[in-house]
Amino acid sequence: MNEQAGQQELRDLIERERLVALVDHYLTTLDEPSSFDEDWARSLFTEDVRLEHEIAVLEGVEEVAAAHRLVMDRWERTFHFSANHRIEFDGEHAHLTARLMAIHVHPGENPPEPLIAANVLDADAVHTSKGWRFERFAPHTVWRSGQSPAESSESLR
Repeated sequence: MNEQAGQQELRDLIERERLVALVDHYLTTLDEPSSFDEDWARSLFTEDVRLEHEIAVLEGVEEVAAAHRLVMDRWERTFHFSANHRIEFDGEHAHLTARLMAIHVHPGENPPEPLIAANVLDADAVHTSKGWRFERFAPHTVWRSGQSPAESSESLR
């Protein structure tokens, strides 16, 4: 391997690690006390981000932050993690896939069983002056067990 190819390989490894760190930053902040404000969203997403979820498509950091506040307030606590990150670079852009697991614990004295979800993340990121940011973020549920807060409250009726 020549020196130039070795340097490119090292740069790619560093950038790959930075993208995995972006995924990790997103997931760990979901499990920590957070205001899920626009500053939080800007640390992860571009201003014009498109978050494609099964129940809604959100555009822009304002919508993404507001939706996270709404959803995360419904849980007593959560635990998220990721694995099997695959990253393809195209200059200042990257395409990323990963496996995500999430455990969501309901609030209350006698809560229903936790909601456990297995997802595949399909995302596009761009390198900005502040580092890598997601410009498209699309988690797709592969399977889940348990109920959402809405489903749990419906079953109590």
